[in-house]
Amino acid sequence: MFLTLLILIILGLSALLAARWWTARFATARIYPPENVPPRKVAIVFGAGLWRDGSPSGVLRDRVATAADLYFEGKVEVLLMSGDNRFENYNEPAAMRDYALRLGVPEEAIVLDYAGRRTYDTCYRAGAIFQ
Repeated sequence: MFLTLLILIILGLSALLAARWWTARFATARIYPPENVPPRKVAIVFGAGLWRDGSPSGVLRDRVATAADLYFEGKVEVLLMSGDNRFENYNEPAAMRDYALRLGVPEEAIVLDYAGRRTYDTCYRAGAIFQ
């Protein structure tokens, strides 16, 4: 029993280290400090959950604030807010828009994608529909 548990722990840690290595190896070239972000037309802001009261989660607030910073620095022209909206009381794109507006982003710089249930869906529509 102890040996099985030890093997599972080692395998779990190995998987975590492999994921970290993979990210460091292949994603580092696409991770920039804010001042070095290349200019782009659109920044996609992926949903990250809402609290029960409909307000953005901490992670979502951070994503929207980072996108707003990029907008104010002239790095992006438009923010594409993509999130889930399947339920009557759950509207990530609207919550993201409201938060971005409170941060000072003008409404004309915000586009909403209400069908962003998965990252793939968002990326597909960003290229095929929201050009």
